[in-house]
Amino acid sequence: MEVDKKCLVADRVRSQGSESALYWNWKTVLVDPSLISSFQELQSLLENIQVSEASDRWCWSSNSAGIFSVKAVKRLLKAEFDYENRFIMDWCKWIPAKCNIHAWRSEMDKIPTGAALKKRNVQLGDSLCPLCSSVEETSEHIFIACHVASIIRNGISSWCKIPNIFAFSIKDLFGIHKELRASDKKKDAVQGIIMIVCWSIWRARNNVIFSNKAIKVGSIISDVKALGFLWFVNRSKYKELGWSEWCSFVNM
Repeated sequence: MEVDKKCLVADRVRSQGSESALYWNWKTVLVDPSLISSFQELQSLLENIQVSEASDRWCWSSNSAGIFSVKAVKRLLKAEFDYENRFIMDWCKWIPAKCNIHAWRSEMDKIPTGAALKKRNVQLGDSLCPLCSSVEETSEHIFIACHVASIIRNGISSWCKIPNIFAFSIKDLFGIHKELRASDKKKDAVQGIIMIVCWSIWRARNNVIFSNKAIKVGSIISDVKALGFLWFVNRSKYKELGWSEWCSFVNM
C-alpha cells in the first residue's frame, strides 16, 4: 500500500521536538477491517519507540563495549558449560585408537545402543539388551548393570588378581585402575584391559544382533586375554613379558 516502494524508515519519521511521529504515504484509505486492526496493533507496538538522529549500527550484546570479537564468542560459549565436575578420560597408550574412542564415546553415551537409536526414531523390533534381554539397552546397562557384563568383569578380576570390579557408572569403571594398590605396570595393564573388555562386550553384542551368534562368556574373556597380550607386548614399553606370565598375571 506504500506509494514509494523504496522509501526508508527515516522517510516516514518526523521529529517534533523531543518526540517523533510516523507519517504514512499510502495509495488508498484503509477500509478493510483486518487491515485497520493490523494497523492499530502496529501503532500500539510503535507507540513508545523513539528514533534518534544517530546512524544505525550493529551492537554485540554480550560485550559491554558492543564490539564483536572471537574472544567474546568463546567466552559466551564457555559460560554455557560447567567444567568443574566434567570427566576427563585418561587414554590408554598401548591399546588401539578404536578401543580408546569406543571407551570415550561410551562414557558420553554416544554409542548406538537400543535406547539411543529409539531416541533418534530408528525403528527397532525392541530396545532390550541383546545380552540379557531383560532391560532396555543403554551404555550404563550393557557395561555396568548387565549380569553378563558382571560375570565377565568377575572373570577378569580373578585373572588380574585384583578385587572384584564394582562400578556405578562408566566413569567409575574407567577409573578403577587408579584405586589399585599395585605397580605402575599393573595399573597400566588393568586400565587397557578394562577398555578392551568393554570393546569386546560391544563386539559380542553386535554378533548377537547381526550374526545371530550366542554369547559365550569364556570366549569373550579369552579374546580379552589374547588381544591384551598382543597389544601390550607390541605397543607398550613392557616388551619382555611372556604369554605364560601374562596368563598368570605375574611380575606385574
